[in-house]
Amino acid sequence: MKLPDSLWATSATPPADTPALTGKHGADVVVIGGGFTGLSTALHLAEAGKSVMVLEAGEPGWGASGRNGGQANPGWRMLPSEITQKYGRNRGPAVLDMLNKACDVAFDLIDRHAIDCDAERPGFVHAGFGQTGKAFLDGWIREWGELGVKVERHDRASLKTLIGTDFYPFAMRDPRGGHLQPLSFARGLARTAISKGATVHGNSKVDAIHEAGAGWRVTTDGGEVEAEHVVICTNAYSDTLWPNLRKSVIPVTTFVAATKPLDTDRLATILPGRHAVAETRRALHYFKLDRDNRFVIGGRGNLTNLKEPGSTEHLKRTAREIFPALEGMEWEYGWGGQVAVTPDHTPRLFKLANNVHAALGFNGRGVAMCTMFGTQLTRAVLGEDTDMPIEPIDIVPNHAFRQLGITWHLATSGLLDRRDVADTTAALA
Repeated sequence: MKLPDSLWATSATPPADTPALTGKHGADVVVIGGGFTGLSTALHLAEAGKSVMVLEAGEPGWGASGRNGGQANPGWRMLPSEITQKYGRNRGPAVLDMLNKACDVAFDLIDRHAIDCDAERPGFVHAGFGQTGKAFLDGWIREWGELGVKVERHDRASLKTLIGTDFYPFAMRDPRGGHLQPLSFARGLARTAISKGATVHGNSKVDAIHEAGAGWRVTTDGGEVEAEHVVICTNAYSDTLWPNLRKSVIPVTTFVAATKPLDTDRLATILPGRHAVAETRRALHYFKLDRDNRFVIGGRGNLTNLKEPGSTEHLKRTAREIFPALEGMEWEYGWGGQVAVTPDHTPRLFKLANNVHAALGFNGRGVAMCTMFGTQLTRAVLGEDTDMPIEPIDIVPNHAFRQLGITWHLATSGLLDRRDVADTTAALA
């Protein structure tokens, strides 16, 4: 399967050699899916001494791992107190510790293995509007601060200096975050996993999984693998391979657009600190600069633009609203991809059967969290305790009506977001 025509596909490092699977093979673990989660799992398992084979339907990074906005953001869209309430006082601290270290895991892998992926770590800026957005950011600053994270508070004036726009009335900067070239990161993970002894096969879509003695047989058009363990890492691109797995998440289409490289005058006023920025808006946008100083912005579709390939005109309008200096700037790329969303915005670690595990539902925070979940899946395979609870599969209620739900969410979110912006503007008038 061909990669979409995107900025990342054009500017990525060369892919590793990942020939299609042919013939019969054996391994300790078969990993299905060659994105961040699957490749991180393969790398960590190989370092633990396991024989690992990755089977990817396209090429490593073909799915969301090679199409996202390239932001390595800390945490989830939940406060530490909410996480503790969800997972309980016994499990909550381990989950929080995992979240706190997720960005470190990704950037440490990049440093330790010299992965060439344009990684930068100036911090993550979360900017917002309205009382709901302010309450969330105030809670983030207070609660993560109590846990030792030095989160900065910013008002409209300091944001003008920090990110070059006074569009937002308030924000926070979390030092844990950063950004990178996502397809290069995926290819670097694949190359590193191979160097540690894992085998990675592209263009090897798995057709079936069957029990085989005490283990499992995984088959493709060209071959088969028998293994003791199976790990499924297909996220928003999950299909009917395993019963009900695709019904555990809601695939949502997001789009990304990129300009031509900015000139010197624009660079002086647009993201001068090269931060990755995301919003508290319900229908949020996120943006950064790439290595060649292109402005890259992403966000969900609108009511008539829900599937890829689709229009990115709504992103360009938003970009000009945030940074008026982008008026007249030529846009060079636009593409889309699928994000796996869960009702409570938290990822899932499933035990599907004996020695069969899956991880998915990263809700747009996949660069750091998928990489971290590779360590969680490795622990699960090795029989060690995990930070995240391992759960039975959980189907999203009314999954058959998910498209109606997405349309309703976009409609109501847009109205509420516009109200928040209007209220904030009126309060400052």
